[in-house]
Formats: sequence, C-alpha cells, structure tokens
Amino acid sequence: MNQSEVPVVPMPTILIVDDSPSYLAALLDRLEQHGFLIVLAQTAAEGLMRAEFAEPDLILLDVVMPDIDGFETCRRLKAGKRTKDVPVIFMTGLTDPKQKVTGFDAGGVDYITKPFQIEEVLARINTHLALRRANRELQDMIATLARAREDLVRNEKLAGLGALVAGIAHELNTPIGNSLMASTTFEMQTDEIHRHLTGEGGITRKEFEHYIGNARLSVDILSRNLHRAADIVTNFKQVAVDQTSSQRRSFLLAEVIAGNVLTLQPTIKRTPFVIEQYIPAELMMESYPGPLGQVVTNLINNAILHGYEGRSDGLIAVSARLSAQGWVTLSVEDHGAGIAHEALPRIFDPFFTTKMGVGGSGLGLNIVHNIVTEILGGRIDVHSELGGGTRFTLTLPMSAPLR
Repeated sequence: MNQSEVPVVPMPTILIVDDSPSYLAALLDRLEQHGFLIVLAQTAAEGLMRAEFAEPDLILLDVVMPDIDGFETCRRLKAGKRTKDVPVIFMTGLTDPKQKVTGFDAGGVDYITKPFQIEEVLARINTHLALRRANRELQDMIATLARAREDLVRNEKLAGLGALVAGIAHELNTPIGNSLMASTTFEMQTDEIHRHLTGEGGITRKEFEHYIGNARLSVDILSRNLHRAADIVTNFKQVAVDQTSSQRRSFLLAEVIAGNVLTLQPTIKRTPFVIEQYIPAELMMESYPGPLGQVVTNLINNAILHGYEGRSDGLIAVSARLSAQGWVTLSVEDHGAGIAHEALPRIFDPFFTTKMGVGGSGLGLNIVHNIVTEILGGRIDVHSELGGGTRFTLTLPMSAPLR
C-alpha cells in the first residue's frame, strides 16, 4: 500500500455551545491538542444551526444561556432528524439534583460540572464517543441483516429467515442493555470513590473493599453479556450461510443422515449418549440435503441438551419409512425429560424457550419449522410427555417443491 492508499480516519467533531468566551477558548485549546475537530457557538440559536450543518459526533452544551437555555436547546436537538442521535453532555455550575433530572429528561447523556478538570472532560467525551461508535456498528449490522432478508425474500430462499433478521435486534437488546447498565453503574461508583479519595476525609478500608466487590461484579456482568451478544451474532451468521447455500439433488436418505450424524461425533463422544439410525438403504429422495441435515442435527442436539440434561445415559433414534405414495416419514425420538403439555403449542414460536437466561435463545426449533415447511415442503409434529421422552415427526415429500 502506497502513501496515497492509506485510509484517512476522520477526527471526531465536537460542537461546544457556551456563552463564555473564556470557557470556549480553554476547551478549544485543550481539545484540539487531543486530536478533536472543534466547532464553536456562543448562543443556542447559533449552536442549533451549527449542529445541523457540521454534523458533530458529540455536543458540549452549557445549561445557563440567554434567550434559550441548554435544556430547551437539547430538546430541539433531539427533535431534529439530523441531530437526534448526537450525544449531548451538559456543562453547568448547577448542583441541584432536580436540574440534572431535567437534563436527562431533555435527552442529555451526561454532566460536566464547572469549573471542570480537562482530564474529566476528556474521559467523558471518549466514553460517549465510544458508545456512539458501538451504536453505529450495531445499526450497520442490523441494516446488513435487513438487506440480507430482502435478498432472501427476493430470491425466494428461506423466507422464514426474515423473521430472524427482524428479531435479531430484539435478541441483542438484553445483553447490550445489561452491559450498558453495568458500565453506567460502574462509572457512577468510580466517580463516587474518586470524590472520596480527593476529599479531606479520604476513604475507609470498608468503602474501598465495597468498591472492589462492585467492580468485580460489573466486570463479570459485562464479560458474560458481551460474550452472549457475540455468540448470538456468530450463530446467526452461521445460520444464514448454511440455510442460503442449499442445493436440490437426488440422494439416498440413509447416506445423508449418516453423514450428518458423523459430523456430530466430536460432540457426541464427550457424552454418554448413543444415536441409532433405522432408515432403509434404498430410500431415495429428490430434495435439499443441506437444510434437511440441518433439521436433523438441530433435533439431535436438542435431545442431548434438553431431553437428556443431567442424565448419565440415553438413546436417540433416527428412523424413516415410506408413509404414503410419494411421502416419507422421518422421526427423531428420545426417552428423556419430555416437554410440559402447556409448552407444546409454542415450541416452534420464535424466541420461545424454557432456557431463557441460561443459554437458550428460542431460535432453534423455529428455524427447524421454517426449513421443514418453507424449503422441504413438509410438516413437523411433536409428541411428548413429561418424563416420557419426545418424538419429532417430519412428513416430507420424496420430491421437494422447486424454489
């Protein structure tokens, strides 16, 4: 890569709205030294105009100004189409908690108290710029998933995946929301301990131990939820790749099922469970072996993870037979824990799971249902009793509908 090809990373733009020339000059000098592009405004009207055209990444907004105060200015920014997502940090000498509540209600994300320390200003600016970048990346990802949905629908490939694209943002809300809550709480606790440290009384050992305990809890919450969000995105990408690359061809059903069971061996060999296959060797289908294999794999994994959870042995039977002229019945059966009667009508609904919060996303059986009905042209039924095991039965045409 030559010098002309080096990508140019734009400097973050910060709009400062303050009627005090001395504060403007001080902030301009210090923030430019740290690589920010600064836009200045001395009145609220001027600030609103510059926010519209400069498209800042963040706004530092004085609360007490003539004509229009900072709170009203913030409300107008949040009402603007081009400025509604720009984070606003208030600068004020006010210490009344009610004023802070008013600021947050107006749409502000943080406060800087005058007279300020530049280190605090920089820390808060960098925190909210990082949050905004993360939010933009999330929006870009959602937009990408939305485009993927449109392509799938347009090409008549797995229309059911559209529901996943629409729902992925909802699925990510919980871990990301928990992470933001933990980081905000940790920031407040850090600010509190900093005030104690810099105060005349200092801090006690008990206060510091309490802070360390809260810090560890915050880090644990952040780690678990961010890993969860990453796993959701990774799994979704894999689902999209697997299910949109299907090819229709003739195949022996026994060979396809045996191949999929073989891919499960690295997982199965670490468990005490056994998979047995009862499929006539000569049973031929003209269908989509990729999606069919994904369905069977998902049902087997479901039996291992849920049906036999906490058990030391178990058998999973995969069997098939000709059920009528041109139709095949394929079943996956276990003798595990079973499913509660009241849950059976909902098990194929998107995001329904009895494992919420402990690893279940509620997407697996919904994907299975969509593949069976939309791609393979069949239907899926379930029979289960608590303590009596579960049997999923697929009724499939030997020749799947053309797509």
